[in-house]
Formats: sequence, C-alpha cells, structure tokens
Amino acid sequence: MHYRCSIITRNLEVIKFFQSFDICDYKFDFYSFRLESAYNALLKTPPSILFVDLDHPDYRQSDWNSLVEVLNYMECQPVLVAISSTKSFAYQALKTGFQDYLLNPLYELDVRKSLVKSRKCLQMRTSRERDNVICLKSYSDYRFLNVEEILYLKADNNTTDLFLNGQKQVTAFKSLKYFEDTLSDDFLRIHNSYIINKRAVKRINYSKSLIFFDADLNGHSVPFSRKFRDQVDGLKKTLLTDEQVLFG
Repeated sequence: MHYRCSIITRNLEVIKFFQSFDICDYKFDFYSFRLESAYNALLKTPPSILFVDLDHPDYRQSDWNSLVEVLNYMECQPVLVAISSTKSFAYQALKTGFQDYLLNPLYELDVRKSLVKSRKCLQMRTSRERDNVICLKSYSDYRFLNVEEILYLKADNNTTDLFLNGQKQVTAFKSLKYFEDTLSDDFLRIHNSYIINKRAVKRINYSKSLIFFDADLNGHSVPFSRKFRDQVDGLKKTLLTDEQVLFG
C-alpha cells in the first residue's frame, strides 16, 4: 500500500531532506506557498499523512484555527506530524491533534520512526472502521450498515428489527441471538426481546423499567426485564463514570 504524504513548509532544507529521502510506499508532495493555497490543494487531494512546519510564518501569526477548520472538512482526516526548530509549540500541537512532533534539523531515523507510527495509526483506523460495519443480506440484496447508527435491536420471531438514528428501521433475517454473538461489547442484552447500543443511552428509569435514547421521559424508550437487572446496573455504573446519563 502506498501512502501519500503532504508537507507544508517554506524551509528549503526540509524540502531537500524529503526530496532525498529514500523510502518505498511513501509519496511526498510539497506545499511551500501561502496556507490558503496549501489548504485548497489538500482538500482537492487529501493525504494519508500531513507534515506541518510550525515555523511557517503564517502559523506564527495565527492561532491554528485555519488548520483545524480545514481538517473538519476532510471526510478522512490525515495523521498529523509537526515539524519545528523549537519545542515551544509541542503542547499546542498535541492539543490540536498532532500524532508526532519532530525537531528540525530532521534526522532520518526520527522521520522513519514517525512514518512507522503514522502507518500503524492509519492501519488501526482502517481496522476500527471495518469492525464497525455489518452486512445485512436479504436474498440478492446486501446492505452495509455502520453499527454506530444502531440505537437498539428488537426480536421479531426469527427476524430482528434494527432501529437506527433518524427514526429509521431495518429488518434483518437473523435471530437476536445472532446479533448478540456478533456485535461488540458496546451492545447489551437487557430483555429477551431487546439489545441496546450502550453508547446511545441517555437515561435509565428504574421505576418504569425503561431505557431512553432521549433525556426526555416522553422520548424513545425500550423496556428492560428483571432477568437482566444486573446488566443494567453495570451499564448505570459505566455511564455514571462517563457522566453521560440522568436517572429517574
């Protein structure tokens, strides 16, 4: 697999370093002009890895909001690696989301280590995205669904109804037990007929034995049974730790 690397810098020594850098599977592009033009080029052809020279004069005059804004427009954000002649920007870089921080002058070993680290980050991201997708097959129809969209699943005889964000519903010709065994630990059985996405829960009401996906008690809810009370108690402890839920 080839990785596209873009480098924003006006430092000729940095450009010469990467031009002479001999490493397979990596292709380097250079943007030595103004940031506005560099960002426009990045949006046209997004890289896998983005090296940003923080000594670029435009960065010294801004608070980096322009970089963050451009990244938010990218459907798949690159791994960020900072380059600077000083450690002064290190904290701000890490806070902005940079994966690594290289001091200039650059050394081949440091850059190779950074590229390996960035590649592992990209591979983990790809694996995570693949794990988050399930395929629902119906005869000759294949539907690929991101599991993060699922609020809960409801058994309906030998089929299962999946209720999604945006009040959408999909029927799968699989049993609820199949999904219980297939889905990640983010999904929890709370009833003989229901599995919920723990990350989607907004409220647990013990007096009504209901779990809500909206903070409003009049909102969307599903029941939990006494048989699965221990699982619900465990969910409550987790959500209290994360400070994500209200209880009635």
